[in-house]
Amino acid sequence: MHTKVAVLGPAGFGGSYVVSELLNRGSYDVVGISRNPEKLGQHDRYTPHPLDIINATIAELVEAFKSVDVVINAFNPPYGPSVYKTFVETVRRIVIAAKHSNLQYFLTIGGTGSLYLGDPATTHETAADSRPFWLAYRRATADSEAATYHMEERIGFDSPMSQGMRDYRSARQALLTDAGSLSPGRRKVIDDTEKMVTEGLDPIPDIPIAARATFMFFDGNTTFPWSFVSPPAKYIPGPRTGKYEVHIDRVPLAPVSERTKGSENEFEGRLLGISVADLAVAIVDEVEKREKVGKHWSAVAELPGEGERHASYARLS
Repeated sequence: MHTKVAVLGPAGFGGSYVVSELLNRGSYDVVGISRNPEKLGQHDRYTPHPLDIINATIAELVEAFKSVDVVINAFNPPYGPSVYKTFVETVRRIVIAAKHSNLQYFLTIGGTGSLYLGDPATTHETAADSRPFWLAYRRATADSEAATYHMEERIGFDSPMSQGMRDYRSARQALLTDAGSLSPGRRKVIDDTEKMVTEGLDPIPDIPIAARATFMFFDGNTTFPWSFVSPPAKYIPGPRTGKYEVHIDRVPLAPVSERTKGSENEFEGRLLGISVADLAVAIVDEVEKREKVGKHWSAVAELPGEGERHASYARLS
């Protein structure tokens, strides 16, 4: 008998690979819940369930969950001025619906910002609290063509934010290739971008802050079986290797090396990552093994060449 899994956001970045991984294992029937779940494609064991998640009532979500065993929440709202409110309020309703449904398991995909920078028993600082971490993150994203392209695709190629990311990547590439010949214009792009992170009033976008806030709906909650998955800093399109390493609560970081020891930023060159395909493997493995119930965790794996572009979304045949 197949386990029935609902995926919220089945045609999105993380959700599309989770659906593909579930179906490829052969033992799952999948219900895709979103406004346009049919965009993912067709499969004998994939059932689209059209529902505007952002505007859905708790009763409508309970109804959508009533015939499934497991829910995987890969919901990610569109960018906009009210994205924080939209994200937090939508996840609040999803969590209430999950608590009032007869689910065996509920897994949600959060963000790196909620992971701690040390032992959570002795520190309260998370990745989203640290300007040095966010600066290292911005640089690592800019230095990866796959990460930059995915963010442009996610935000919209024509948006000013996307253009700023592409300009910053170009300037970073020029800096890393030959710092001595860096033009004044590209130097200004780097300085202005990084000053916003190190000195600006609002250095971190609303999406990671909102994702971090939603963790409070789960932390210490024993009223239903949940697991909160936070991708590591480098979460990019890439191939499936099937191999990964799990980290609980903390930001996955490489050890300090001779190369990174002298850096003025303790996170520079130490951010680890995983492809979206391999995180999907880790998530579906958790559906099967249920080893991290009530846990906040991340997973890392070997990444492909970061100068390459990769397909950002999975599609069913």
